[in-house]
Amino acid sequence: MKFLKSYILFIVLALLNTSCSKDDEITVNNEIECMNNSQDHPNAMSFQALLDKNTTDDFVGMTALIDHPTDGLWMGASGYASIEENIKMNPCHIHQAASIYKTFIATIIMQLVEEDKINLTDKLSDYLSGNITDKLPNGNSINIKNLLQHRTGIPDIFEAEFVTDFFNNPTKQYTIEELLEYVYNKDPLSNVDTEFHYSDANFSLLTLVIEHVEGDFVQALKSRVFEHLGLEYTYFLEDKNQIPPGLADNYWDQFNNGNFENNTDTQIAVATGLRGSEGIVTNASNLKIFIKALAKGELVTNISLMTDFIELPEDVSSRAVYSGYGMGLMKVQISGEEWFGHFGNQIGSGAIMLYNPDKDITVIVLTNRETFFSDDIRTKFFFQILQDIETILF
Repeated sequence: MKFLKSYILFIVLALLNTSCSKDDEITVNNEIECMNNSQDHPNAMSFQALLDKNTTDDFVGMTALIDHPTDGLWMGASGYASIEENIKMNPCHIHQAASIYKTFIATIIMQLVEEDKINLTDKLSDYLSGNITDKLPNGNSINIKNLLQHRTGIPDIFEAEFVTDFFNNPTKQYTIEELLEYVYNKDPLSNVDTEFHYSDANFSLLTLVIEHVEGDFVQALKSRVFEHLGLEYTYFLEDKNQIPPGLADNYWDQFNNGNFENNTDTQIAVATGLRGSEGIVTNASNLKIFIKALAKGELVTNISLMTDFIELPEDVSSRAVYSGYGMGLMKVQISGEEWFGHFGNQIGSGAIMLYNPDKDITVIVLTNRETFFSDDIRTKFFFQILQDIETILF
């Protein structure tokens, strides 16, 4: 999801207080065993102090992983996976990946390109019927590459109309077609291939393309990525009752007063209900395996196509933290170092997955508090924490 405008927040605040009943509550088993031998890492104390500072001040729980070619692997955690059950966070806990889903989908699209099942210049209308493309802004002019780069001109699904409907019925599981109805017959934000406009609709459409070619996008995720890499702690949530053990609870600070409320039910409803935009839950070690495999050419041979970044306008990059977008990958520059990967920004979670190709360093940071509504928290999580990690590393 992209960042919401402030007026949408007021809608959400009002509706969240009334939308969920006890009958809707989801049972989550937060316990997970974890072997962690990172105490001897040369930067262990500095990394742990960074996590502890953030969970003391602003975050319920946090997990981090830093993989360095000479210093080795460090994994750590701080805070709580469940406040109510008094379960401490550990490095193996599973978190919501949110929009990191987009990198998984882009990976499968690029695999299909390399298998000559898809061409980047193919029109969307080559794969989807006119019942969809005729109603989309620019629908019959868009190609696969435009979708991957968010250069379609299609507005985002998650604006005020959808948010109001969702929180009036937060347990609804939408089909991709139902989600697309929120952008049908809208004016385009720009002509095709002229401007960057981040929109979950683009990757919902790419998910439908995978369905058309492969038959089942969930099975494609599992066989092409999860099983291929042996990601034993990575799942696609297909309904709200399919909750893996070790999934951390989710929280938000509704009134920005340090009082964290459990919003796990709503976060899981988002993950399971917004097909084509969300759904992956995973942990730090599995995300490291995924991004390194992608970077090393083990999933897509020609990673340079995905990392051919379009520079974002300054007004966009200043709000979004990332400075460029490729094909399902963001470019991030904090203190002179260049990383690629993706962020996940949600109502009960936040996720960072980054790789530094020059120094072969991987950074994963996951939290179980919302990073979605507060500009201050978003800046701390997606900018300040990365800056602090870079200070320790370099």
